[in-house]
Amino acid sequence: MSRRGAWTVFIFDQVVIYVILAAGFVSAEVVYLANKGDVVVTWSEARGSYGGFCKKATMSIGITFSVFGFYVILSLISSYRLFSKYDAPSISSTAASSYPRNKQDQEMAAAFPA
Repeated sequence: MSRRGAWTVFIFDQVVIYVILAAGFVSAEVVYLANKGDVVVTWSEARGSYGGFCKKATMSIGITFSVFGFYVILSLISSYRLFSKYDAPSISSTAASSYPRNKQDQEMAAAFPA
């Protein structure tokens, strides 16, 4: 896989993780409102009327967060493969020889020798 392809896969992994996480939190909020209601906006709990729905929705939320956990693991594997395959950019010898340029850079280089 090319560098561009590896970065594309990594970015899509991150996007999918955030979409799954957002969907999980939104559905958790809906089920919370169905179970507890909201006094401020005068919503009563719907658990008594729609008990089967609340149980299924709670299971769905559990599955959503399980999938999120698995996708985090896959994303870690993807990022490991991406960052281990390609080295970090290096400083060219001409750029390194011109460092330090000014007095402040010279003082910093003296304080933290390589």
